[in-house]
Order: sequence, then structure tokens, then C-alpha cells
Amino acid sequence: MKLKFWLAPLAAMTFSLFSANASAVIYNFIDLTENNSTGLGESAWSTLTVGNMHITGHATNDDDPRQFAYLDWANAGLGVCKDASSVDMAHKGDGTNRCSPSNDDNVTNQEYLEFVFDQDVTVDNLWFNNNHDGGFGAGDMVTIAGMAYAVSTGYAGGANGIGSFFVAAGDALRVAFNNEQFYVSGIEVNAVPVPAAVWLFGTAIAGLVGFGRRRRAAA
Repeated sequence: MKLKFWLAPLAAMTFSLFSANASAVIYNFIDLTENNSTGLGESAWSTLTVGNMHITGHATNDDDPRQFAYLDWANAGLGVCKDASSVDMAHKGDGTNRCSPSNDDNVTNQEYLEFVFDQDVTVDNLWFNNNHDGGFGAGDMVTIAGMAYAVSTGYAGGANGIGSFFVAAGDALRVAFNNEQFYVSGIEVNAVPVPAAVWLFGTAIAGLVGFGRRRRAAA
């Protein structure tokens, strides 16, 4: 009876650890830009860190391939900017354009964003919009992790998300221009449970079972 008493909470703890690490979070880049209380305003970032996610902007056709992850005002979201008037600075409640030229704030030809995470995750949805260029049409594509996907207008938590993609801790998920410029309007990230923690508690339970059997055999 005492053995069962200890096994129950340990089993519950193991399940709790597994479940707690499997939690989906939706990041809304439009809200992250425009929310007057929590947003960052229109802004350029060497590395934009949100939660356990680190976002950088890049180009393949430039002497300096590192660019800025750019939060664009006016129902846009996350893009890439080569040159900015201020960097790594929030401008809460301010939609002033800080990218030069001003129309270089989305992901366009030979540009891409990279998303890096502190732990293993699945990216269950990526949402895109192109409201500054008339929206998406038939045949418009985006490249994610080296594969081309048909893209339609979508907003965080809504329809038209593209996923899912497993991303190991420290690896980069690349979201790149294919044949139409875009902004990333949202991303849904789901933490992958840590097998080592589950294995550790499973081993503890097995040890207790063995200990109980040895005690009964000795009696």
C-alpha cells in the first residue's frame, strides 16, 4: 500500500511535466507592433527576441547579408529591412517609418527571416499577408525550410496558416521570398516535451517498484 501511495504522485508528476512542456503560443506580429500598451511600434531589430524565439533578417544578394528584422505598422507585421534610421529600440505607439527606403520593409527578392528557439518546438502555423502590394493571388508562393508553399492572406489565430515544422533547439527555421513579397503576420509555436525529464521520472518509478519487490522478497 505504501508503494502504491508513492507511485501515484510520481506518475502524476511525470504526466504533468510532459504536459507542461507541450504548450502552444501564438505570436501576433501586427499586435506586437501596434498595441499601444505592449507593442514595440514600428522598429528595426538586429535580433528580435520574443519569449524563447529569436528572429533575424538576412539577404543573399548583398555584401552584408545580415539585415534587420522589421516590425511594420499599418496591419503589416514582420519583414526585413536593409537600412534603418534607428535600431534595437522600441517606439511604443509610433508608426513612423524607420526603414530606408520606406518600401523596403517587407520580405522581398533574395531576402529571408530566420526563427531560432531555445528549445525543441514545432511551428504549427505561419500566417502571411501582403496588404501593401494588393494581397496574394493565384500562384503566389513562400519558401519555408527550403520547400515552396502556396500562400494566402492569413492573420494570427485565423485561417490560412502554413505548418507544421519541427525546429530543434538552436537550429534556424528559414522563411524566404519565393515569387511574391510578404510580411509574416503571426506564428504558432508548440514546445516539444523534454524526453529526458520523462525518462528520469520513469526510471524513479521503476526503481521504487524494484525496491518494493525486494522488500517483499526479504520479508
